[in-house]
Amino acid sequence: MLPGSAAMTEKREEIIAQAKKLYIKTGITRNITEALDLYLKNDASADEQISLYITSPEIHRIAATLAQIRPTCDECDSELFLQVHARDPNGKMHATAWACKSCGLVEYSDLTPAEWLEELNNENREQNL
Repeated sequence: MLPGSAAMTEKREEIIAQAKKLYIKTGITRNITEALDLYLKNDASADEQISLYITSPEIHRIAATLAQIRPTCDECDSELFLQVHARDPNGKMHATAWACKSCGLVEYSDLTPAEWLEELNNENREQNL
């Protein structure tokens, strides 16, 4: 087991328990996936969002893709970093956001990480034709 992975697993279990408590036991939904989505959109802290998704195979595929293909900022031409479950300044949750550490630009998106992975791979294929 990787260092810290036991703590991450425990944190994930706590998040799932909270989602069940708030959305399944109250009768809002009977689907754990929906309950988790509702919890992440409405109740989860940024740390909880990261704890749930950090070891997702999807994130690892995206990290490998971003190591080769990384979008750049329209404002300063620096590399952008993908944030998962990003909350905008008005409190609205978005599936993702591209953020620039250099100038602070953040572009929010409702595309999922998997959709961004497909988009980046398609753009790369088109550039290589």
